[in-house]
Amino acid sequence: MHFHSLDYLTFLVLALSLYWLLAAHGLLRLAFVFAASCAFYMAWNPTYIALILTSTVLDYTVGLRIAAAAEKDEQRAKRAWLLLSLLGNLGLLGVFKYYNFFADATAQTLALVGIEVAPARLDVLLPVGISFYTFQTLSYTIDIYRGRLAPTRSFLRFACFVTFFPQLVAGPIVRASELLPQLEQRPRLQAGTVSSALFLIAVGMIKKVAFADYLAVNLNDRVFDDPSAFTGAEVMLALYGYTMQIYCDFSGYTDVARGSAMLFGLQLPENFDRPYQATSPAEFWRRWHMTLSTWLRDYLYFPLGGSRAAPLRAYMNLGLTMFLIGLWHGADWTFVIYGLLQACAMLVHRYAYRRAGRSADQADPLWLHALKIAGTLHFAVLSRVFFRGSSVDNALEVSAQLLQGGVSIGHVPGQVLAVLAVGYLAHYTPRHWFEEIRRRFVALPAPAQGACLAVVGACLMLVVSQDVVPYIYFQF
Repeated sequence: MHFHSLDYLTFLVLALSLYWLLAAHGLLRLAFVFAASCAFYMAWNPTYIALILTSTVLDYTVGLRIAAAAEKDEQRAKRAWLLLSLLGNLGLLGVFKYYNFFADATAQTLALVGIEVAPARLDVLLPVGISFYTFQTLSYTIDIYRGRLAPTRSFLRFACFVTFFPQLVAGPIVRASELLPQLEQRPRLQAGTVSSALFLIAVGMIKKVAFADYLAVNLNDRVFDDPSAFTGAEVMLALYGYTMQIYCDFSGYTDVARGSAMLFGLQLPENFDRPYQATSPAEFWRRWHMTLSTWLRDYLYFPLGGSRAAPLRAYMNLGLTMFLIGLWHGADWTFVIYGLLQACAMLVHRYAYRRAGRSADQADPLWLHALKIAGTLHFAVLSRVFFRGSSVDNALEVSAQLLQGGVSIGHVPGQVLAVLAVGYLAHYTPRHWFEEIRRRFVALPAPAQGACLAVVGACLMLVVSQDVVPYIYFQF
């Protein structure tokens, strides 16, 4: 059930209607949210709801056991229960997402030394959203282990935290400390909140349909499917196009998720902060998929010692974290290479930054600031070759075609260039412009808001692709 479909809009309206009818009845309200979320997920594949329920039962139980062990000061028991949570959740993720990749990699490695082994592959589909809800439930048990969170005694409330449908399949990755307290309270909804939510949903739909899907269908997919048919300039435009596509696709999903949650009286964290305005790889990852970056920072990078470790260890910690960010996205050599590229960029930046003796508050002249933005953007653009490539060979073929040159852009329609230009111009506008547009929309009377949304909907119907284009991050 895609957000940019009438099925989802119908589902959302029905869910909201029943939810607010039950707003005063805490237990029934939570039971309905859980049932609706399960139904939403089962629309993809009913079988895999068992995986989410397994993680839910496991981590609910582990959270209580860790807290009980802490009260008795039983450190070994605490560690044992946390280990069970880690093995259980990461084990499921490893089997369904990474087993075939590592089985093939092992067979290929053995073949290099003359040992031919047929890899034992699993014929299973990747469960939608498994990387997201795995990290979400793990944050719960880890925070309890660290003494930063008290376990909830309500299984139903915890189940709603894990399965809440707006962010279930593609984030943002919400921590228990952010969502559980909200689920404990009776929801409240104000007119301004409804208006802001509808505005956010509309923005997310525009990003997805008018920019991400349009660029995918009319430029990016064509170039990556047959790169030899395009000039170097057209390939470069496709890389710019994919860079804008993936931002509008993923941030558009997040906008709809956050807007949908607001209609339930719940707040989800932001996930993007205009990442292509970043002046360095480090800043890019502080602006892109922020809930993943901060999750790995808090639950991997800092526990490893972070930047406070010895210099060599600090570089290793950073490199490993960035490599795992790449691998988190998918079990393929393309993502291994993508992760290594990100790790190298971060390590080079860290070394250069420290070598120059710069301080965090040291401002750059305008020309240097602009040059840094351009450099960071183009690193992101070029590294997307491996993110988007269907295989390493496909990524190398696209790269080779890019290097062969050719300045003709005759295969790229003018309207595609216009959409691409508008996307980047909008991205580089001051942030307060967006807030001002939102504020003015919220200030409109309800009929005027409805008219604006109707116009947006009609315009999107004119450009929507005949075939539903899945969200990119559903594959992760």
